[in-house]
Amino acid sequence: MKGGKLMLVFAIACGLIAAVSVYIYLGKSMAPAPAITTTVTVVAAKSAIPPRTKITQDLIYVKEVPEEAAHPNVVRDMADILGLITKYEILEGEQILMDRLYGEGERIGLVASVPRDMRAVTVPVDEVVGVAGFVKPGDKVDIIVTASGVGETGDVAFTVLEDIEVLAVAQETEDKSQGKAKVSTSVTMAVSPSDAESLALAEKIGKLRLALRPMFATATKGQGIVEHDILRGVKGWSPPKSGASTASARPSTSSGYSGEPPSGPAVATPRTSSAGSKGSGPGAVSEKEKVPSIVEVIRGTQTTFVTLVEDGEVAKP
Repeated sequence: MKGGKLMLVFAIACGLIAAVSVYIYLGKSMAPAPAITTTVTVVAAKSAIPPRTKITQDLIYVKEVPEEAAHPNVVRDMADILGLITKYEILEGEQILMDRLYGEGERIGLVASVPRDMRAVTVPVDEVVGVAGFVKPGDKVDIIVTASGVGETGDVAFTVLEDIEVLAVAQETEDKSQGKAKVSTSVTMAVSPSDAESLALAEKIGKLRLALRPMFATATKGQGIVEHDILRGVKGWSPPKSGASTASARPSTSSGYSGEPPSGPAVATPRTSSAGSKGSGPGAVSEKEKVPSIVEVIRGTQTTFVTLVEDGEVAKP
């Protein structure tokens, strides 16, 4: 009996040992093999990068990510994007994709076309002002102003700015018409800050007109002209003269007119003079019959006429 019991215990122990061995073996054989992870290098943002920001080395870094986690268009080398401009905001730690950056030579709207230290200013145009629609982006123009004159000068015309680059015509920054005329309502030009102020004032005091410059034109600026300069070349024209009947209607020294020509360097040339001539005889002129003196005042390229009447008082022609 004793021997039978021992054999039974031994058999049970062997069975347990065999069962445990089989369990351990099966557990090891059915365990999945350890996965081999492959990583790749990607470029990411150190911190949030706003739109239209130039990529510099201090804004980006390189990190390793699993190959399956890398975007197909991700940047792999920092040198490929240094100096490029962002189109959209890039978040901190975000992988930098090429389609979120402006490529080299790619236009970034009008702001990228404005030269350094210049300003973009738009002026209204029509078919006449805009040279019948032949002004195109990239052309150079002169800007002429016509305005009402002061006193005896008549209307004036002068070139306020010259050799100005056209950035855009209407909303187009490129010539898509292949040189064909296209009438628009506005032209945008690149000017310096001080020229922008001059242009804004010139638009207020007169009417603007664009003059298209030829390619490779030299810098030549007009001297300006007044209405009397043109009329002086018309046969039979003479500057207006005021007689005794109109002299009384003109402002005199007592009514606030200073009696002096406008300030500034000028050359005065008497046109006629009979003042102070006292005499007798058939050809004598009495005090009451004095003929007004018309003085021609030349200031640079502008000429005006001032009439002297009644003991030195001045009246405009």
